Amino acid sequence: MNVLIVDDDKLARKGLVAIMDWKKYGFEVVGDVQNGRKALEFLRNHPVDIVFTDIDMPEIDGLELMQMCGEEFPEIKFVILSVYESFSYAQTAIRMGALDYISKISFSPEECGTILERVSAKYMQTCRDGHAEEEKQEKVEELNRRWMQTRWIFSEKEFEDLCQKTKEISLRSAERIFVKSFHNIQLLSDGEGEFPSMDTVEEMLDWVHRWREHIYEESLSSSQKNDISAFAAVIKYVDGHIGENLRSEDVAERIGMSRSYFSTRFKEMTGETFHQYVIHRKMKTAAEWIEEGKKSITRIAVELGYDNFHYFAKVFAREHGCTPSEYRKESKNV
Repeated sequence: MNVLIVDDDKLARKGLVAIMDWKKYGFEVVGDVQNGRKALEFLRNHPVDIVFTDIDMPEIDGLELMQMCGEEFPEIKFVILSVYESFSYAQTAIRMGALDYISKISFSPEECGTILERVSAKYMQTCRDGHAEEEKQEKVEELNRRWMQTRWIFSEKEFEDLCQKTKEISLRSAERIFVKSFHNIQLLSDGEGEFPSMDTVEEMLDWVHRWREHIYEESLSSSQKNDISAFAAVIKYVDGHIGENLRSEDVAERIGMSRSYFSTRFKEMTGETFHQYVIHRKMKTAAEWIEEGKKSITRIAVELGYDNFHYFAKVFAREHGCTPSEYRKESKNV
């Protein structure tokens, strides 16, 4: 962890560098500067993980520096140093996101190890929290993509899986997903209106469940009936022949449609081209088989119709953000 020390008191600054056993706790002091302006200049030209800064400095004080860095360098963490022992200062610093608040008055050489150990632990925890937040966001984006595809209208298994996974995200995230996908739902039902405001994710899912039944019942007495039935059969066919080289022209012929009409309607109803849909299904199946751990990755590639393993790995990485081997390793650690 790279550390920058900011303090207008040169003696205090150099003393802090010398007195702490930084390397023992995984830190490396990469610089020390005398004020906030110099700190910003340093940060724009050097990688820094944590800034130890005095709170009372001319031009830009420690809290102002924190605020400015929050906008320009949001990933950098802060430890505040001060001659003040006021609890209100500490509260303000922690509320702004500081890892720790250290009083220079009560600071002693004996406490150095405890302080650095505490700061290190807090920094690692924020990194883990940040990683968890990234994973959560990726999960939300994946759910959004799947709801937009509207495959869940025709597949009970897909609908149940989506509902289960949607219950694991926040109300706000679920609301954003459904507001975006509501337009697709309206297109299928020829309906109008707005997605209603609700208090829980469960209420949203109940509403979507009722709306799904309404769409299907409506389609049974409309000109869309044949298309609904045909595309439900297509989705079932893809799942049953996932290892084959599935081409839109072959599937279109199978259900008695022209290739152009099939391609247009398929995208309207699922939100993606047939080719994109097949790849998503193959990669989703690959991930499920990897998690099961019963087949080698090479065998999975072959069974999904990929003779070129490197191409399979490339497509998998594009879909899941990691290679099949990395995915298997991560799934074992869960």
